Amino acid sequence: MKNIIDQALCKNCGICTEVCPNKIIGKNGSIEFIQEKKHLCLQCGQCMAICPAKAVDIEGLSYDNFYELPRNNGNYENFAEILRSRRSVRTFKNRPVSEELIDEIVDSVSYAPFGAAPEKMEISVINNREKIESALPLISDFLVGIKKYIENPITSGFLRLFAGKEEFQTIKNHIYPIAKSGVYNLGKGDGITRGAQTIITIHAPKNAEAHTNNGIIYATYIMLAAHAIGLGATMVECIIEPINRSKKLKQIFQIPNGNEAIISVIIGHPKYKYKRTIRRNKHKVNKVL
Repeated sequence: MKNIIDQALCKNCGICTEVCPNKIIGKNGSIEFIQEKKHLCLQCGQCMAICPAKAVDIEGLSYDNFYELPRNNGNYENFAEILRSRRSVRTFKNRPVSEELIDEIVDSVSYAPFGAAPEKMEISVINNREKIESALPLISDFLVGIKKYIENPITSGFLRLFAGKEEFQTIKNHIYPIAKSGVYNLGKGDGITRGAQTIITIHAPKNAEAHTNNGIIYATYIMLAAHAIGLGATMVECIIEPINRSKKLKQIFQIPNGNEAIISVIIGHPKYKYKRTIRRNKHKVNKVL
């Protein structure tokens, strides 16, 4: 790995040695990368972002990739207002979303943190309502069929075994009751993508490091970015299992066979404007003082 410190520019302040998460930069007279630790570089860019002299050169990164931060970039009230005003939107106008807006939303992910291996993450965008509607019958058939799997003790046991405890509980306690109520039956309307004009799906190779965590982080950025530019959005997980189990759906959603879908975000122009939000207290906070 090329990683080097330009000694002609380096101020020898040592800040980079402190912020490097894996401590692969050391100070021994001059600031240098520790040769035997170079392979631990995450390409997180912390050292390049903090260096006042732009003396750090990380393989695969360039200062052209960095955005110069304003001196006073913290304003909690503005941030809190964005969070307070966001709502999960599931009713949309029959109005296409422009490619320019989609590009802005997807670009927001480039500023997201990551767990590991961001180069293995992929994003697929369907910005075409007709294409979405072509996938709906396949998704609906799968979700409606969930009922027989859960209600049959034998198939339910196999599903619990192969899906894992968390996924099984989600299917049993969330998706199954909705499927049983008929919401996913297309004869009653689109209760799956809710008429959204756009679906953004995050996916990655099945064995990619931290890809589930990365996917949720990316989807959060996408959802907040959509809200910030006046669009409505919400994460949907009910379509993920059908996508991962159907070659046809993978083709429609442009997901390679070796990849698995992690989460999708439906996006569109909101049909209605919410007048209030809700503050939820559904989490526990444990403090150690």
